[in-house]
Formats: sequence, C-alpha cells, structure tokens
Amino acid sequence: MLSERSEDIRCRVLHLNTESSMRGGEVQTLGLIRNLEAMGCRCTLVARDWSPLLERAWGEGLQVVPWRPRGEWDLWSALQLRRWMAESRAALVHAHTAHALSLALLAAKGLHPRPKVVASRRVSFPLRSRLSRWKYRSADALVAVSEEVRQGLVAQGLDSRRVCTIHSGVNLARFRELPPRKAARARFGMDPAVRAVGSVGALVPHKGHALLVHGLRDLREQGLAVELYLAGDGPLGPALQAQGLEMGVPVHLLGYLQTPGDLYAALDVLVLPSLSGEGSPGVIKEAAACCVPVVATDVSGTREILRDGVESLLVPPGEPAALSAAVGRVLSEPGLAQRLVEAAHFRVRDFTMERMSQAHLALYRELDGALR
Repeated sequence: MLSERSEDIRCRVLHLNTESSMRGGEVQTLGLIRNLEAMGCRCTLVARDWSPLLERAWGEGLQVVPWRPRGEWDLWSALQLRRWMAESRAALVHAHTAHALSLALLAAKGLHPRPKVVASRRVSFPLRSRLSRWKYRSADALVAVSEEVRQGLVAQGLDSRRVCTIHSGVNLARFRELPPRKAARARFGMDPAVRAVGSVGALVPHKGHALLVHGLRDLREQGLAVELYLAGDGPLGPALQAQGLEMGVPVHLLGYLQTPGDLYAALDVLVLPSLSGEGSPGVIKEAAACCVPVVATDVSGTREILRDGVESLLVPPGEPAALSAAVGRVLSEPGLAQRLVEAAHFRVRDFTMERMSQAHLALYRELDGALR
C-alpha cells in the first residue's frame, strides 16, 4: 500500500522504473525524484522489488512501492499499478523505461480521473516496431534526453508538440570532494608510470570497448604505457580482458562503482567509445565535473554536451585509429588537455541535476495545473 506521507495529494507524481540494475537511467530517476521532493513536488517511486534503485531510494527516505512486473504487457502488474494510481490520486505518471510506459498506458486506460502519462526516451535507437511507435504516440508528453533523440522521434511520426528535450543531469555536489590523485591511483593498484585510460558504462557491444582496446594497442606499440580501467557490469567483461591479453593491453575490470569519483580522480583520460545508442551520456558530464579530459565518439547527444575541440575531442564511431590518435594527443599534449578540462568544467554547469529537475517540474505543471 502507498503510505500517506504527503498532505498534498494533488502534487503526487508516480515514477515507474522496471529495471533490475542500476545504470544511467536509474541514476537519473533517483536524482530527479530527490530534487523534485526538495522543490515540494511529492513523488512516489514504483520500482522492481529488491532492485538497487528501490533499495537506494528507500535508504534515502523516499516513498517507494516494490513491484514485480513479469514483462512489458503483464496484466496483473498493470492492475496493481491502476490501483496505486487510484489510491494516490496521482496527477501524473512518469515512465522512465519503455516497459514502464506500456504498463502505465494499460493501467491508465479508462481510469477516471486519468493521470497524465509522461515518458522518457534516453537512447537514440529508432523505435523498432509499429507497437513501439503507437505507445510513444499515446503518451501525453515525451522527454527526449537530447535534441538528436527528439528529432529522431519526430522523424518517426511523433507529434513534435508533445516531444521536448531535457538533457540528463549530473549531481555536481557528488564530485566536489575527490580523493587526492595519489590515493585514488593506489586504490586501483595503478603503477605511477602508467597512463590510466578509463571508460565507465555497461560492458555491452554498442558501447564500443573492443575498438578502444584495439586503439590502445597502437599507443602501446608507440611506447605509451597505457592501461585500460573499465567500470561497469555486462557480459563482455571476460572477452575484453582476453582481447587485451592477446593485444598486449592490460584491461582491468572494476565492476559497478558506487563512487565513480574515486576512479575519475585517478585517470589521465576518460574515453566514451560508443558506436550508437547514446542519448545524453552522464559519464562525460561526470568526467568534466572531475576535471578529467574527455575523448568520445561523435554519436547522438554527445556533441550537444562537450563540443569537439572546445571541451573534448570527438572522433567518428567505429574507428580505432581515430580513437588512438585522439587519446594520444590528450596524453602527450598537456596544454591541450588543460584547455579541454577548463572549458568542460565550465560547460557542465549547464547540465546540473537541479536544472534538469526544474525543467521536468515546468513540464509537469504545463500538463496539469494542480501542480502549480
């Protein structure tokens, strides 16, 4: 049952997340709820039982409801959600995953009063089926996390008046106090002579880590003592380590890091080698907040955050030689690295969690006057 912690029922927003892991979308969901609560907009998180997101939100004292959806069209879970919508008299329901959107639409159908349904789209992959296009068209509003994602949705037939761009945010306060570089490198067992190249994200094919390993081999052959530190979970970990062994590139698997700032403090360069699918990648914002130079592939929303030659070096996706050249420049040209760091550290102020949350609250208020 939903607890009645909030006196103002009209300011109730249900946030839905169906993921069992804690990745970028879940970090954004939690940060948004935390900031909305601070602004007086009462929220409830409906998330998968025993998920890291639910546990962390519960630990912070946020209002949560455990959920066990068995699939995108799980009728029982939709009926549970429908009951929670009615009990809370929710003004809005915000679906933070594609499966959550399906369940929200099922639950809201025929409900009186019917809450407005908002959906977030965090990736630049096209909608793959007629059913996917139907459900995104059925939402009252769509939040695209980059302008390129927004344009892609409109190009697939969605009403441009219902799609807005709100970039994902970064919690700058989380990175204000970092460990000293020497201590951070000691934590990860880095040799003082090593040039530490890092990447943070799920170890899955479209993230492009295999091409990064290939590119770092070229740098080692040129005499640079580079080693790769990968933070994140995913099925490709062992294969990447084996590839590194074959190519002579030490690959260190760090798993999911609760405090990624410790790694950023130890790195010489952060690389995002994604092939596709990025929306508004948080990792490059975090690196900018921590004064780590960034090399990334020029995909989707990346160029909207850190611009090529101004706050980062961007290279075409799928080209290990280009990655190698850009990483090599950052490591061998201290002046360039410093210019990129200073510009990126200033630029990231445009992408704070507070700004993101304010934009969401403005959207909620536009959809439902009771939230004013």
